Amino acid sequence: MTAREINPQDTTRASAYELWMNAPNPMVTFFKTLDVTNLIKISKKKHMKFNMLLDFCIGKAAGSIKEFYILPVGEKLMKYDHLAVNTIVKNKTGEVSSCDILYTEDLVKFNQDYLKYTIQVAENCQDRDLSNDCMVIGTSAIIDTEID
Repeated sequence: MTAREINPQDTTRASAYELWMNAPNPMVTFFKTLDVTNLIKISKKKHMKFNMLLDFCIGKAAGSIKEFYILPVGEKLMKYDHLAVNTIVKNKTGEVSSCDILYTEDLVKFNQDYLKYTIQVAENCQDRDLSNDCMVIGTSAIIDTEID
């Protein structure tokens, strides 16, 4: 896995890069209401975690958009070869930890990695950070909370 510096002027992100250079946190947040009924059905039928399936779908959607592989890092614009999806894990102390899962188009492999690494992070209470080698797509969750 690698990341390499690219010339911003050679990308579709040249103007965004100029704006990001002085931003304290170069992040874009998307909000979208989705009908996840089918995902819930698949989760129950295949005995797979709903959050894993949602993370897989996020990775799959992002994987087809070339701009998701590009991120300003310091003074450089970096292009990554791989994506990872971040998920929030409730750890054994009841706090939250961060867990990056390398995205693969193979759902079975992604599920195996998701289960392996979320369990590992929950047990050792140490974040799993792939941001040196992958463009990480952040997700968030509110643990043990019901929203009206």
